[in-house]
Amino acid sequence: MKRVCFLSAAMFLWAAGASATELVGVRGSNTQFTTTMGITVGGKPVQLVLTGVALREKFFFNVYAIGSYVLEGAGVRTAEDLAAVDKPKQLHLVMERDVSGTDIAEAFVVAIRQNYPTPAFTNEVDLLAAKLREIDLKKDDHIYLTHLPGTGLHCNVVNKGEFTIENGEFSRAVWDIYLGKNNVGEGIKKGLTSRLK
Repeated sequence: MKRVCFLSAAMFLWAAGASATELVGVRGSNTQFTTTMGITVGGKPVQLVLTGVALREKFFFNVYAIGSYVLEGAGVRTAEDLAAVDKPKQLHLVMERDVSGTDIAEAFVVAIRQNYPTPAFTNEVDLLAAKLREIDLKKDDHIYLTHLPGTGLHCNVVNKGEFTIENGEFSRAVWDIYLGKNNVGEGIKKGLTSRLK
């Protein structure tokens, strides 16, 4: 647990210095994401860079804005690279509306199962769904989904709860929600990779 406790503090430190870095807006939203983010992994500081931003919509309503980050210098060039890379990376979601824990849990399960049908990752999907059901999300809530090599997927809903799913391979299933063959929208996939070079 010591390896992941850094995240909450790191996010607030990042937010305090956000004005020193460039901001990138999301079309259709007022949310902005910084082009770089510093976090600590395994006791060492690392720099993440923004790969792109997008807006998740459903029935013409904004649900959340999302920014994608990966370790600076990771050599990522494509959506496939980004989903597969075993380097520190992060998805930062900013809620655009209130969503119940039950609804967000169901949405994640359905999206994961589009690429990974049952019984793939049964325990991990069940744990993710159970934890998310406990947290009702409000507009402007921040969610950080962070892949930690050698540890797994760390989920932090700021000021509401955090947990770790200790299977690094499961991170790929979460990234494939947005970048996989059966993703939640090609516009989102394009947006989240728009800054890759």
